[in-house]
Amino acid sequence: MAPQRLRDSLEELICKEAIHTHLQPIVDLRHNQPVGYEALTRGNPGHMLQRPDLMFQAANQFERIPDLEALCIRYAIEHFAGRSTEGQLFLNICPQTLLHFSGTLDVITKHLEAVSLSPRHVVLEISERFPIENADTFIQLINELKQVGYGIAIDDLGSGYSGLKLWSQIRPDYVKIDRHFIDRIDQDPVKQAFVTSVVHLCEQLQCEIIAEGIERLGEMKLLRSLGIHIGQGYLLGKPAREPAFIIPDKTAQKSSRYCEGLDAPVIQLCQPAVCTGPDVTLGEAEALFADNPQLMSVPVLQDDFPLGVLHRHQLLEVFANNNGRTLNECRPVHELMQRDPVIVDGSMTLEAVSRLMTDDDTYYLHQHLIITRDGHYAGLVKTKDLLKRITTNQIQKARYANPLTMLPGNVLIDEHVETLIRQQKPFDLLYADLNHFKPFNDHYGYRQGDNVIRWIGQLLQTHSSEKNFVGHVGGDDFIVVSQEDDSGRLCEQILTAFSKGIDAFHDSEDWYRGYLSSTDHNGNLLEFPLLSLVIGVVPYSVIKEENPHTLPQMAVQVRKEAKREAEKNGGNHWQVLSINLRHSDLH
Repeated sequence: MAPQRLRDSLEELICKEAIHTHLQPIVDLRHNQPVGYEALTRGNPGHMLQRPDLMFQAANQFERIPDLEALCIRYAIEHFAGRSTEGQLFLNICPQTLLHFSGTLDVITKHLEAVSLSPRHVVLEISERFPIENADTFIQLINELKQVGYGIAIDDLGSGYSGLKLWSQIRPDYVKIDRHFIDRIDQDPVKQAFVTSVVHLCEQLQCEIIAEGIERLGEMKLLRSLGIHIGQGYLLGKPAREPAFIIPDKTAQKSSRYCEGLDAPVIQLCQPAVCTGPDVTLGEAEALFADNPQLMSVPVLQDDFPLGVLHRHQLLEVFANNNGRTLNECRPVHELMQRDPVIVDGSMTLEAVSRLMTDDDTYYLHQHLIITRDGHYAGLVKTKDLLKRITTNQIQKARYANPLTMLPGNVLIDEHVETLIRQQKPFDLLYADLNHFKPFNDHYGYRQGDNVIRWIGQLLQTHSSEKNFVGHVGGDDFIVVSQEDDSGRLCEQILTAFSKGIDAFHDSEDWYRGYLSSTDHNGNLLEFPLLSLVIGVVPYSVIKEENPHTLPQMAVQVRKEAKREAEKNGGNHWQVLSINLRHSDLH
């Protein structure tokens, strides 16, 4: 396009305001709800600069970026305010616009005030694609923006200039990973390693990651397993004048790093693979390996049912011998293939497959597992991928475990509960707590106190079936996520076992006397009751009617009520959250 014509087209677009705004949802992957919307500008239909890339290239060429951005921002704010949308508005802005045109911020604030919005409704996205000329001034400006309430995001991390340096200096609220690293990340170990390192940095710097460009279920599953909770992309919702986000297929909704660990089906690791038939010649199989250098093994199928596996090294050994090719190239594959491959149904959990492999000393020799669905071939799983997943899961569990009991801590408890709520699986939440633990700890010392805490953890696990989840909130507080048909019976079993065993942690004199005695700093004699256990129960009938975010509050409330009843009546006690209690104390 001729430069003058391009300039005229740009001037027309700016002067006549020939633009409109699309909004693309940014989605919380844990709760399947938008946390905000990114404003994306388009030229009006039929305009020469309708495409945003052409529009901004022209504005950059003719030094009109500030004017174009100011126009785009005004339209975005007005469009966002006119919709019944929740969350924050994400606005793209060039670093140079912020640095050299101080009036830009006044303009943004003015537009926000006009539609009754505040800076807290806006996140400014600073792209890493553009260099920053005066870093010190820019960092000072960003800090001022954060102080008045604007959120800050680094956009396109990994795409351009000094993203990591900028990140460490401005401490953003969000980091948006460039779509290059998201595209087919489930098939690329290098991208997975990069994103994992970003996740660890974000945890240290206390900022949220947004994965851009999610277009496939496989990408979303992998990202969620890495601990990324916010995403954006066509899979979740396309840019549109009237934005709508999509709830992906339910198979992608099991996201917890704990629940999706070894409880996940092995088919999650399954990859499609080139296959061959039993009557194909070894010469043809050699050509297949030659055309696919990455192949180490090829499944051998008969009518979509697996018969065995042909390994590259087997073929090379046969052909390497004297006259090996001449003697063997016409032989059928079924004569050489391994006839006892590991074949597992895709619905088996990773934990079950792991036990299967470790229980048989020969399984370590297998590089691949054949995965089936209803008996039919579904794909291959590399043994190293399975081992990597198991190791990652063990590391995650250890990382988020309580160091005293090694039970899952708050992060894993929250994720397990969120997963069950998303999957609409009924459960009761049991909150167990010791009464009079502080005087016990003061009287007998912290070592004996730790012994009691560990014993409580073991007791809860012993009396909980495999489908239940036991977690350690901290101190003397424990959570049991019960999927039993009768959680009341479970409470009775726990309290009975507690009553039979707690005497072992007290001196016989204290136990038979029925209380602990000590003196305060003034020499006054004090008496404290012996340890007792209370359990507050939030039943599923209440959980399903309430906002999930109020669940911890409900659990604490029913635990307090159980403690009051135990104090009143003495001994151990369990109590279910009642409707009256829920409405009087939580609303």
